[in-house]
Amino acid sequence: MAKNEKQNRLTSTRKLSLLITIVRKSKADFFVDLLQEHHSNMQMVLIGNGTTKSALFSDEVGTKAIILSLVTEENIPRTLKMLEEKFHELRDGKGVAWTVPLDSVMGVTFFNFLSNNRSSII
Repeated sequence: MAKNEKQNRLTSTRKLSLLITIVRKSKADFFVDLLQEHHSNMQMVLIGNGTTKSALFSDEVGTKAIILSLVTEENIPRTLKMLEEKFHELRDGKGVAWTVPLDSVMGVTFFNFLSNNRSSII
């Protein structure tokens, strides 16, 4: 097999991006479920605090949820539009979301899981 043929076979046309969504902590479960319904196979939730000039937010638990999700490039516009609508529709549902493109992912099986081509990595 020629080097170019092998390179083309290993390169996927489904590019992945990291979707970062910040919402109130009380809405985290709702948004995680919503993102999973919109073809994101993996979400990680981190807890943090919003920006403030006072020391009122000194609890270690935090008030904000930072949701890290992986989405395919073709799903980004639809997912961001859906999030924007939910930010406006939900009571206390305000938030922000943006994407960061990923250059590469190691492992075909892991990539297939993250790009929603497989439901599990086992």
